[in-house]
Amino acid sequence: MPPTILTLVRHGETPANLDGVWHGSTDTLLTERGRAQAERVGAYIGETYPESSALYASPRTRTLDTAAPIAQALGLEVQVEPGLAEYDLGEWEGRSYRELAETEKLWERMKTEPDFAPSGGESPIQVRDRMAEALRRIDATHPDERIVVVTHGGALSLVLGDLLDGDYSNWHRIMTNAAVSELELHPVPRLLSFNSTEHLQGV
Repeated sequence: MPPTILTLVRHGETPANLDGVWHGSTDTLLTERGRAQAERVGAYIGETYPESSALYASPRTRTLDTAAPIAQALGLEVQVEPGLAEYDLGEWEGRSYRELAETEKLWERMKTEPDFAPSGGESPIQVRDRMAEALRRIDATHPDERIVVVTHGGALSLVLGDLLDGDYSNWHRIMTNAAVSELELHPVPRLLSFNSTEHLQGV
């Protein structure tokens, strides 16, 4: 039986992306450009993967707003999956990436302290585990199907690093806003494509 294919989509652009600040659990709207990106990715998936049989999204507004045009193009309802949410940094939410890197040594601590979590937030291991569980649950629910999954750049990087490299802290797989990737989990995890953005030209 052919494996299930997960079509991974990162949400469209948000003000936090432009400002270089961390919005994990913080609910954020798309920018005008982000909404245009969502329309583009919806049309692209509808034309390229019309056989898609289900659509899942993180519960955040930015992912749901990105998923809406995809749902319309495919004639599907959006199924909300809490396990697909972005990395929650608790009290560190809203701080700049530069401050998180230089002052809090976030990425260094992720490598050396996998169970460390800011007050009110999550550890990288918690994010990795819930993301992997969500993807595997979706995969098992839809054998031999193509499924669209709309989620977030940080959480995706953690789980892809773990699935593909055995290292959740390998952050080189960061998807662009509204980019598309394809993932198989069986017989072993592998990317069929990564960070496709041709549908975003001119946006």
